Amino acid sequence: MEYVIIGDGIAGASAAEKLSELVPEASVTVFTDEEDALYNRIMLKTFMKGTLPVQYTRMHDESWYGKRGIELCLETRVKEVNTSDNAVILESGEEHTYDKLLIATGGSPRKYSLDDEYENLLYMWTLKDAEEIKESAENSDKAVVIGGGLLGIDLAIAYAENDCETYYLIRGENWWSKGLSKEGAEIVHRKMEDKGIVVMTNTEASEFVGDNEIETVVTDSGEELDCDSVAVAIGQTANSGLIDVDKNEADMIKTDEYLQTSDDDVFAAGNMVEYRSPVFDGCVCRGSWDHSEAMGVCAAENMLGREKVFDYVNTYGVGHFDVQFLAIGDWSGEALEKKYSDSEYRRLFFNGDKLSGAVMIGFTKGQERIKEWIREGRVFEDREELLQKEFWN
Repeated sequence: MEYVIIGDGIAGASAAEKLSELVPEASVTVFTDEEDALYNRIMLKTFMKGTLPVQYTRMHDESWYGKRGIELCLETRVKEVNTSDNAVILESGEEHTYDKLLIATGGSPRKYSLDDEYENLLYMWTLKDAEEIKESAENSDKAVVIGGGLLGIDLAIAYAENDCETYYLIRGENWWSKGLSKEGAEIVHRKMEDKGIVVMTNTEASEFVGDNEIETVVTDSGEELDCDSVAVAIGQTANSGLIDVDKNEADMIKTDEYLQTSDDDVFAAGNMVEYRSPVFDGCVCRGSWDHSEAMGVCAAENMLGREKVFDYVNTYGVGHFDVQFLAIGDWSGEALEKKYSDSEYRRLFFNGDKLSGAVMIGFTKGQERIKEWIREGRVFEDREELLQKEFWN
């Protein structure tokens, strides 16, 4: 059997490892357009701050793949997949046939609407991006960061930790509004401000002033922010154009609960895949590191015909402060919240009477129980008691 994987992020690398473990005699080939073998994207935020040497972000080298009988093809871009002939076609014109294929190509940073190829306008996703941002943070006196999500806060912290005057523009009324209320986000805002970040909510950049480099960011309220660099994190676009299978409106590849696409021989895994979830009673997309790793393992087993349902419950974390931020599951249901102190907060989400998600700051006790209850669809008649600290003792 010929197994081909496109993408060497955590989803692709985990799938390759699982395949080589379960069927050592099989042919497993991994194509990636990156020049580096698997590295830990989660650790890049620490590297950008200047507190972690780059070598500690690396997880595998080429010999790791060779020892497991996996053929790793670095700096190799796939042009298209011919599903009629079960063939992967490289930009070089070379073709590789497959019996089963895994698409684990992830996404690319979404470009800002004012992007005019400015030299000091930076986006973050790859190790190379992180190296550029680290250098920028070390050499900038003033920076503007745009994007009120989990990656945006990493960029803002990276600049601030390098003693750069940092302005953080958030379009909504608070950071990570998909899961946090304004009350809960106040804790995070204050922690950022303690690090010297100027948090600017309900603010967008309406103009970039400068020729080859941005010299001034003009906000929608007319305020002018002089800067040496601008970093943007406003989401991703799916790297899915290389294959013709069913996709959603955002061009994410769609799969069933087994991570199988509309083509029987093609599977998909990673942060830009929409799959049918038995846990959340519908089609979802999740992007956390642990979730993508679990997807890769599950996809590998199903490429072998094992029909394993993917029922993983994802987690996100932010570790920049003296209090932990943790998000679990889904944050689209009915919400109940409680702020215990200036540094402790919890928000729980429900789909009917079933617990479906949680966001916790400071007080994170019971996180494994929460994940298990979400997975099993535990019903709670008294939902308010879950907000009481005594419940978790």
